[in-house]
Amino acid sequence: MTASRDNPISNIARAAEIGQILARHGAKNLAGALGLVPHPEGLFDPREFRPASVVAFLRDIGPVGIKLGQLLATRSDLFGEHWIAAFSTLHDQVSPVPFALIEPVLASSWGEDWRSDFAQFDEQPLASASIAQTYSAKLRDGSEVIVKVRRPGAAARMEADVRLLLRLAGIAEARSPDIARYRPVELLRTFGRNLAWEMDLAAESRACERVGAYLDTIGIKTPAIHWELTGLRVNVQERLYGRPASSLGTSSGEPRMAAFAKRYADAVLRMIILNGEFHGDPHPGNVFLIGEEDVGFIDFGSVGTLTKARRDEIVRLVLAIAGEEPNAVADVLLGWAGEPKVDRDALGVDLDQLIEEFRGTVLSGIEFSQIFSRVFDLLRDYKLVLPSDLAILLRTLLTAEGFVRSLAPDYNIAEETRPIIAELLTERFSLVSARTGLKKIGGQLLGLSASLPGLLTIANSIARSGYLPIQLDPASVERLAAARQETASIKGPVGAALIVAAALLVEQSWMLAGISLASAAVVLLRK
Repeated sequence: MTASRDNPISNIARAAEIGQILARHGAKNLAGALGLVPHPEGLFDPREFRPASVVAFLRDIGPVGIKLGQLLATRSDLFGEHWIAAFSTLHDQVSPVPFALIEPVLASSWGEDWRSDFAQFDEQPLASASIAQTYSAKLRDGSEVIVKVRRPGAAARMEADVRLLLRLAGIAEARSPDIARYRPVELLRTFGRNLAWEMDLAAESRACERVGAYLDTIGIKTPAIHWELTGLRVNVQERLYGRPASSLGTSSGEPRMAAFAKRYADAVLRMIILNGEFHGDPHPGNVFLIGEEDVGFIDFGSVGTLTKARRDEIVRLVLAIAGEEPNAVADVLLGWAGEPKVDRDALGVDLDQLIEEFRGTVLSGIEFSQIFSRVFDLLRDYKLVLPSDLAILLRTLLTAEGFVRSLAPDYNIAEETRPIIAELLTERFSLVSARTGLKKIGGQLLGLSASLPGLLTIANSIARSGYLPIQLDPASVERLAAARQETASIKGPVGAALIVAAALLVEQSWMLAGISLASAAVVLLRK
């Protein structure tokens, strides 16, 4: 994390402060175990942790603690309902810094004569958060803008706190299996990267333009960026005028408001499923009703990104639940958790029971929040931890569903996902996609052809010695053993796969096709 032009903060002094905060909130044993305060035993009892005391501890740490608590409020796979409710009480609202302390940041970014760029600049902030404050202004050409300025000293303090918390998480993870299963180091690393990105106001502006370019194709508005005035610590963007969605709470059921809510939800789903980069905090304060029912998004300080592989996994999970396939659901969840050793049969039974609860209504009348709640219960029971990059996605989905239902109670976000997934699948299996896939296969076949001399050497060695060298991965053996319990024989599927491979290879290499066909014969004829 880069603390541009901010003075570094001593780790030792900050560690002492955090140790005192821990001790003050009833976790003296933990502070001793981490070496923050004197404690002869060096042991702690995890039962010391209570929601109220942990929330008070995070609040006393300051901005990093509050933002970390907000992240933990999205991790229902780790924490029960009472913990999530406690974390949700942490709000990133702080007293504004006087303008006399903000002006040097503007002068440093734009020069001492910075006021010459503005026809008007209101020194009273519109909003104040832990990272930045926002102001309204008017440029010389009459454009009305929002000026976002990073608070002086914010980067240095947050960098020091994240660095220290990472070190403490590593110690705690090494000393306590109960804490280690939560993967605190991995969580804090992801948190630190996201926080560093959020403090780069130019990066926020670039994300606004990237996501905004996609949203523009579906008629959703985002602010234009004034790049001549935008940098690491300040950004200037177009001011969108309209009604903040946070002021529409009393309009539930009104047709115009319902139409607006549906457009908002559709935009969120399309950003996630089709675009892969999405607004990470689409709460009502960051959404505007413009005109009759147009939607506008502001504040791209938090942006989620899903790789194509991750999007495909999410689609597989939704389709597996909808298709009532507990084994497929288990495959996705265990893959996300890093393939831990669990009772796969018991997990399959529990997932089947979960699907039974939603059978016939998964895509027609059940809220995402209900599905996630039940899935998260199972994850905690089996001590499965989701990857940290899914936290923003879950927060975005649940935030969107909660808001849209407040204005359109009959709206079902799960049902609306189906045509978007169909669009994704159409894209996946389009002619262009097929050509790309064929090119990839062609490249792999060329690579295989390049390896052919080596393969022939191995084949010759096998023919001369009569022995086939095999190296087995223990994890693969376990999977094969589990597969054998599920089915009496895999000869048929393996043989069929080899025959299909032979058919695909025949135009590229008769030799490779012959090897595949011969292998199929061996598999199918072997007793």
